[in-house]
Amino acid sequence: MRRRCASHDRRQTAFAAKRGDSRGARTAAWPSRLRRCGAGRIDAPAYLDLLARLYGFHQLFEAEFVKAPPVLADAINLANRRRSELIAGDLGALGIAGGVADLSLCPTLPRCLTEPQWLGALYVTEGPTLGGAQIARALARAGFAREQRQFCEAYGERRGWMWRTFLDRLEAHADDSEAAVQAENSAQTTFDVFEAWMLNWQGAADFTLSSTAV
Repeated sequence: MRRRCASHDRRQTAFAAKRGDSRGARTAAWPSRLRRCGAGRIDAPAYLDLLARLYGFHQLFEAEFVKAPPVLADAINLANRRRSELIAGDLGALGIAGGVADLSLCPTLPRCLTEPQWLGALYVTEGPTLGGAQIARALARAGFAREQRQFCEAYGERRGWMWRTFLDRLEAHADDSEAAVQAENSAQTTFDVFEAWMLNWQGAADFTLSSTAV
C-alpha cells in the first residue's frame, strides 16, 4: 500500500508540475472566468461563452474515444466519461436560441496512439472534475438551476470512484520510464492545446438568450 501511494504521488506531482509551469508561463483569460464560476460571480452571457468554448474542445476530444485501446476503454469505463452532452444540456437549459451544431470546434487535438498517451490527455480533462461539485454549488448560489450546471456535476456521487479508477490505471505505468514520459508529454501537449483554445472564448456563444434564461 505504501508503494502504491508513493507511485501515486510521483505521477500526480509530475503532472501537476508540468501544468503549473504551463500556467505560469503566460497570462490566460479563461482561468479568471473559471474562478468567477467557482466564486459564483459569473453572469449568464459569460457562462454561456465558457460552456460554448468547453463544448468545442470536449466534443471533438470525445469523438476520438473510439480510437482508444479497447483494454484501456474497458478498464476506466471510458464510454461514461463523455461530458459534451452535459454541456449541450446546460446550454439548452440556459435558453440559447438554436443548438450546439453551429458552435466552433477546436481545430486540432494531440494525437494519442498508445495507452500512456491517452492517459496523459485524459489527465487534463478528468482532473477538473474533482472541483466540479464546488463550482456547481457556487453556481447554484448565483441562481443557476441544476439543469444549467450538469457539466460541473458530472459523475455525481461516483466522482471519487471515477477519479480513483483513472488514477489506478495511470499508476500502473509508474515504474515504466518510457510510458511515464509519453503520458507526461501528452498531458502537457493536451493542456497547451486546451489553454490556447480557451483563450479566444469571448463571444463563443453567439446566441440570443430566450426569456427563460437566467
